[in-house]
Amino acid sequence: MKCPCGSNQSYELCCGLYHSGKASAPTAEALMRSRYSAFAKNQMEYLRETTDPQTLDKIDEEANQEWADRAKFLRLEILNASENGTKGTVEFKAFYSVDDEEYVHHEVSTFRKQAGEWFFKSGKVKEAKK
Repeated sequence: MKCPCGSNQSYELCCGLYHSGKASAPTAEALMRSRYSAFAKNQMEYLRETTDPQTLDKIDEEANQEWADRAKFLRLEILNASENGTKGTVEFKAFYSVDDEEYVHHEVSTFRKQAGEWFFKSGKVKEAKK
């Protein structure tokens, strides 16, 4: 089975390695992709584990769970990814559907590397252009 993150690799050799704990995401972009796959596979524990402990209290885990339960994740598009030391930024679009209606979640996420591991810090949703 192909990985939901769009890498064209099998899930087991891609995000499955991170979800199982066999490996840690080596880049901010890899962590972003693995977090998208975690939503697609309803791996909420992984999302919690890869969120920066300093910002974990700002995450609405109940809303994330509801979204993961209701949405069918269609594809991920990475628009930009950069790293500078222990800081990373990834701009992406997540395409998904709920009740057969399609949506796009456009976000710029920030990441922080601590003790050699990347963590999601925060995300800012970009408004759709009219």
